[in-house]
Amino acid sequence: MNKEINLLVVMITSLLCLAWSAGAWAKDDASACVELGALAYDNWTSTDGGGSGMPSGETYKDYVRCKSCHGWDRLGERGGYVRRTRTAERPNAGFGDIDQASRDIAPGMGDYYHISAGEVRHAGIGRAYEDGSGSWVELGDDPTAAEVAAHATGFTLGNQHPDFSTTGANAGDKVLTQEQVDCLVEFVNYGDSDPKFYFDRVDYLASPVWYDIHSGASAPVGKTFYDQTCRACHGDPAEDYNGANNGHPEGGMLAYLRQDGKFSEFVHKARWGVPDTIMTRSTIGTPNSQDMIDVMLYLQESIESGFVITSGISGTWYNPERSGEGFMIDVAAGGVVSTSFYTYDTMGRQVWVIGAGSVNGNVFEIDFYITDGGIYGSGFNMDLVNRYLWGKGVFTFSSCYAGRVDIIPHEDFAAEFESLTTFISRSTTPESCGDE
Repeated sequence: MNKEINLLVVMITSLLCLAWSAGAWAKDDASACVELGALAYDNWTSTDGGGSGMPSGETYKDYVRCKSCHGWDRLGERGGYVRRTRTAERPNAGFGDIDQASRDIAPGMGDYYHISAGEVRHAGIGRAYEDGSGSWVELGDDPTAAEVAAHATGFTLGNQHPDFSTTGANAGDKVLTQEQVDCLVEFVNYGDSDPKFYFDRVDYLASPVWYDIHSGASAPVGKTFYDQTCRACHGDPAEDYNGANNGHPEGGMLAYLRQDGKFSEFVHKARWGVPDTIMTRSTIGTPNSQDMIDVMLYLQESIESGFVITSGISGTWYNPERSGEGFMIDVAAGGVVSTSFYTYDTMGRQVWVIGAGSVNGNVFEIDFYITDGGIYGSGFNMDLVNRYLWGKGVFTFSSCYAGRVDIIPHEDFAAEFESLTTFISRSTTPESCGDE
């Protein structure tokens, strides 16, 4: 009996770890329905996605695909599709749109509740297929007022959810089957497929959008995964490849990942496969979220940033999840950097540490000092100020909008201040970032 109880405790503990971590505990137990939902999210009109071709009322498949408005990361305009504009062939995720309704359906990063079948069908409130690309009015160089009005209306219509019910605006045409609806719900609600299991943060202000890969990732393990699973079809990630995959993606994997939002597209396709192609989930070995974060970190670290720190990053930076703490950074001529870090001690008292360093490409290191002994006001005497080496900060920037800070306290302060890694973004947007 005791053995059974102990076994039950171990099982429950393991399940809890799986629910909250994409680290070493990750185990893929996605059902066939989750897998079908993932393919339907990509393209429900495909055979592999459970469909039977395009509906007669729509010319362009992007106007009926889930990913087209919600994005591969399901974060809508707060993800990889933040700058995706509408054309006659595709909708967008809200950029430039007069309809401000959120396209965010990510239960984790979007802080949404799980979706339901009714939200997938959009019965009675969704648009007719022909109101998608059919409503598009392209503006010329000198549009009339009527053309501008039609264009604005088309923007909204083209981004509304299609009615996928059997009795709504598209009744009699091809709509989602009951199985597709059920499996889309199961996929979106499947915790281990949520963006939070892949990314610690998505900085949609950066250009291209920056993805902080989950902190449980291992680049060396990711390289092994790529070599064993991906290389045969995709070749060296830094080179164009004309082998088994017919040269896709064009320019090589790293060139593809340098584009806006491609990490979220990559992780969806690399984990769930691509409908109606040779890249099936069984072919790629049913990878789990741990495999995905490992291989993404390997690929991300293989991309040469090309970003060089200039005075354009000067300003106030912080992690939105740690609001009340942050960094004031000033880059002067010659690459000299002065930085202030405002934080707190273990008693909740505000602490300021300050220091200076020098730029080296997209990185700079700061020796932080903490002071005491000074007296406020007229009694101030600089000779009374004591300076103590508090620790080191290593700042790494991928763009004018995204950075990582590694804080390593000096041994004299390590008992009270632990090492810290935080991902920072700007509290204000600069007019210009200088050379990038």
